[in-house]
Amino acid sequence: MECWFCGRTAGHRWHDRAVGLHKGVDTSLTPWIVLIRTTWQREVVLVPRCARCHRGHLVEQLAMVLALAAPIAYAASGGLDVLLGINPGSKAVAAVWAGAALVPALGWVAIRQAWLPLDLLAPRRLRYARRHPAVVRLREEDDWRFRPGPFPYWGFPEGTVPPPPSTGARRTAGRVLALLGFTCFVATVVVYFRGNSELAGGLIVATAGLFYLASKADPKA
Repeated sequence: MECWFCGRTAGHRWHDRAVGLHKGVDTSLTPWIVLIRTTWQREVVLVPRCARCHRGHLVEQLAMVLALAAPIAYAASGGLDVLLGINPGSKAVAAVWAGAALVPALGWVAIRQAWLPLDLLAPRRLRYARRHPAVVRLREEDDWRFRPGPFPYWGFPEGTVPPPPSTGARRTAGRVLALLGFTCFVATVVVYFRGNSELAGGLIVATAGLFYLASKADPKA
């Protein structure tokens, strides 16, 4: 079986990209107790993917997290207030840090558009899975919609997506990264209330990155 993203031989099934779809959403009130009940049909298509493209898509997702966290950290550090003239300080330095905060966003765009000639990255972005013939056929013939369910139901049905092998090393790495992320989060709060907003901004980025890596190291950690 070929990888849908690059044409190489696909890896283990847990490397596959799962595309969730749903249709037939029905919302009604339950009898006796007034509760809103929503039902729908759902389907999951596993798009073949090799280990290289899986790794490249993880890098793309990490770049997206950093692209969102960096501007938030910049604003939280007070740099935006200085740049806008709300607080006193050097606007030149604030402008330099603003440019640095935009670097992750530029890197994310470059990765999504496959502008970087690196074998580590996938040649096609993650959303290319939606062009797989099995997905297109469901969308055109049976009016399926993307996502495993209507908002806010995003989870896949249990047992439909092959989980990664949960080895001892992966579990340990996931727990260590999660612990470091929690430590960074606590440190962010403490540092911010002590008045060091610049360091707090950097810790926000570190916290987001550590929690993301923990979730990918071992989903059960």
